[in-house]
Amino acid sequence: MRIDGNELAIRQNELDRQGHHEEAMAIKKAFLQQVRESGDHCPCKEACLHHGNCFECVTLHRGHRDHLPMCMWDMVNERLHQLSLMTEGTLRTYEEEHS
Repeated sequence: MRIDGNELAIRQNELDRQGHHEEAMAIKKAFLQQVRESGDHCPCKEACLHHGNCFECVTLHRGHRDHLPMCMWDMVNERLHQLSLMTEGTLRTYEEEHS
């Protein structure tokens, strides 16, 4: 099961934005059911006590506010990449010059 960029979740979000809340809720429930039934979907390679338990993992990360759970890195990097394109993708050069 692919969670990131899932077609059902994307469709649910689109419907919600368009004001079709009941249909969006039905799709949201179907997506979450598929996630529950899919087994281990945690991308983290660490053998921690919270592996696969998103509620505990995210709650702990929110609590210590030190870094994001590994499952969110790709999404944040994708967004940061898009922002860096606003300066013609010069973020890497900036980092190299200022490190």
